[in-house]
Amino acid sequence: MPDYDFNYRSGSGDTFIGARPAPDLARPIVRAFVAAPQPLRKIRFETSRYAPNHVVTIRSSSEGWANDTFGAYRDGAWEFFFEIPSLPPAMAFKFMLDCEHWMQGADLNVATNVDHSFDESTVQFPSATSRFQHGYDNFQIDRTKLAQDGVPRNTREDIFYDVIIIGSGMGGGSLADALSDAGIKTLVLEAGGLTLPTHMTNLPGDWSRTANHHRVGHFVNEPGSDFLPGVHLSFGGRSVYWSGLIPRMHDWELSFWPDPVRNFLTQGGYEPAEQLLRKTKRLGPFQDQVVAQLKADLPEWHVEDLPRSGHQPFLNEAGELESVVQDSTGMFSTADLLLSSMGYAEAAGRNNLTINLGHLVTRIATEGTRATDVVCEDLLGNTTRRYRGKFIVLAAGSLESARIALNSSLSNPNGLLGVGLTDHPAFFSALYTIPNGSPFGGSKRHAKVFLFKKTATFQDHPFNVELVVNPELWQVRNSDDDLVPVPDPSKIKMTFSFASLLDNANRLSSPGVGRKLSVNVRRNQAGVAHFDAARATRNTILDSLGIPFTANEGMGYGNEGTVHHAGGTMRMSGNASGVVDTNLKFEAYDNLYCADPAVWPFIPAANPSLTLVALSLRLADHLRARI
Repeated sequence: MPDYDFNYRSGSGDTFIGARPAPDLARPIVRAFVAAPQPLRKIRFETSRYAPNHVVTIRSSSEGWANDTFGAYRDGAWEFFFEIPSLPPAMAFKFMLDCEHWMQGADLNVATNVDHSFDESTVQFPSATSRFQHGYDNFQIDRTKLAQDGVPRNTREDIFYDVIIIGSGMGGGSLADALSDAGIKTLVLEAGGLTLPTHMTNLPGDWSRTANHHRVGHFVNEPGSDFLPGVHLSFGGRSVYWSGLIPRMHDWELSFWPDPVRNFLTQGGYEPAEQLLRKTKRLGPFQDQVVAQLKADLPEWHVEDLPRSGHQPFLNEAGELESVVQDSTGMFSTADLLLSSMGYAEAAGRNNLTINLGHLVTRIATEGTRATDVVCEDLLGNTTRRYRGKFIVLAAGSLESARIALNSSLSNPNGLLGVGLTDHPAFFSALYTIPNGSPFGGSKRHAKVFLFKKTATFQDHPFNVELVVNPELWQVRNSDDDLVPVPDPSKIKMTFSFASLLDNANRLSSPGVGRKLSVNVRRNQAGVAHFDAARATRNTILDSLGIPFTANEGMGYGNEGTVHHAGGTMRMSGNASGVVDTNLKFEAYDNLYCADPAVWPFIPAANPSLTLVALSLRLADHLRARI
């Protein structure tokens, strides 16, 4: 099941193979318990002068003239949305700049039964302090006392750190925690703020649109490119918004990786990462029943509980009650991980860990073969800062790390910096109805199952299968029993995720600091040749569970290019032919590393988070040895 991506291609843009698909084949797997969105009214202010890092808000008569309504900046304008049921027939309002400067002139009076648009010809502000404009859509930083207290900054530039990590997401956050726990003086530079203190599904409320509302537009597609957005610049990065899937790579996938990395992962490297990510131990007897049935009917397939990062308290490896001291932390995120460290003044706490939020890194300064300084815009302090360390690690994601590297004019001996951005494609089955009376149905039953062919190779069945019974119950963490969905009739659906080689025709380019990356990515057709194998597998699974289907029915094909699982822009090699080596160190520099999927030399069918954390923990050991 894909991460929380509400942007899978649909309609005429999709490629369908076989018979006409069911109507929902190409839709994202959105949880069916999501409430229907409330109608919204929009007010738009078109401006380039007052783009972020400025913040424009609205104060209105309906809000008492003292409460700010916040919007999002995208496509050259601030956009503000209002819940229609709460609006009066007419509203008087003014725009505010940086929460302190009222727009000049009379109030704006509008009817609330239509949308409205304004521009700089009608909206003017008194002179205000200039601010660095980063050029990203929908990127703002919450300025709160919670963030100030929970993540205290240290902006002294005379401190010499052991390690500076750029990014606090899955790779950077797990690396920072491991290093600081080991007594390594570590600085984390995070462009975003403390948007959420934990994974979004650990919080009450309607989180279904949270991922979309906090998605940042940080690149533009060149003509012919169709890469989809979805990055989040915030404390914890996308670990705050991910769906928690942590499958291992298979042997045939690992054959595309250099020997030292392959040997590490096959000889125990995954175990510490699974422990850190709180791998789910058991989902109960119904899940066992589904797995047992599929194992019996599909002997050529490996069938198991879907590997997932959902912490279950009190259970040991056998699924038995054990320690009542260990409490649930819900879905893993590095926001949780690092906030826990910052909450304790101990060796494994904040003694060796500094986190500076609102620090957008613009470049890395180098001298010869060494990285010397990290140059960044302090978006909260509205000033430029430089930090120094023995080792510097890029962990800002496949696009943002590449942006920093490109803007730093780093040595690129093999010409592969920014080349090869690739995601793994997928087929999505229809949503099938489970017959009444079936042992695999029932409104309170849920299963997440993972399958792959035991003899798979890159040429034969190079895909993983994710099967979900009653997708409405994907997240069952809820404090109000009356709001838990009751699937009736029960449903089942599947996702087939494919491995892929890097596409060297895919490239990034940077027009400079303060501007979005330019992306040129072709749609990934790696799964198309295996459609028949995927469809036959789908049919075999449905037949095993006694679920009616049409044998020649098509499936939706998508996920051909999204930021969520894409990698390869700074690929590793074992023979100095890439950008980084097997220790994740840049080939051209002695002390510069990368810890995110940019280093992927191959895009596996497996979701990347578990492998990324495993390699980040390995990098922590490597840096400890060097320090």
